[in-house]
Amino acid sequence: MRINNLIASIALIAVATIQPVQGAEQTIRTTKTGIQYITGGIGHEEVIEMRKHAKKFSLNLIFSEGEDGHLVTPININIYNTENELVFRLKNAKPMLYVNLPAGTYHLLATNSGEKLRHQLTIDGSCNQKVILNWKETNLVSVTE
Repeated sequence: MRINNLIASIALIAVATIQPVQGAEQTIRTTKTGIQYITGGIGHEEVIEMRKHAKKFSLNLIFSEGEDGHLVTPININIYNTENELVFRLKNAKPMLYVNLPAGTYHLLATNSGEKLRHQLTIDGSCNQKVILNWKETNLVSVTE
């Protein structure tokens, strides 16, 4: 009987060890209007998995707060074009959100616990753009890679 308990314990430990790695795999989704996106970044494995996909998307958003820049979730994000038409919306985004937007100028409205941040950017289509939206700080960082 003790051998059966030992084998069962080993099997449970193996499943618990393997499961987080499997859970880190991200799924690229597509909106009804054809915009692809992926969101993740909770836990070390998800951050690593997200970074693998970064160059595939025209916009890489990172949501953080405070001077230390710790990642925050859930975030509600709306992206509007120059005609003020909503082109992308996601509720409960995780700390990293990658979106494939066509070339153009956009303004973002992101909400974290009722606090809103706005940011304008231009996607030129030749490279992806990384934007860090940080609550509790007045500085927004925009980096073109």
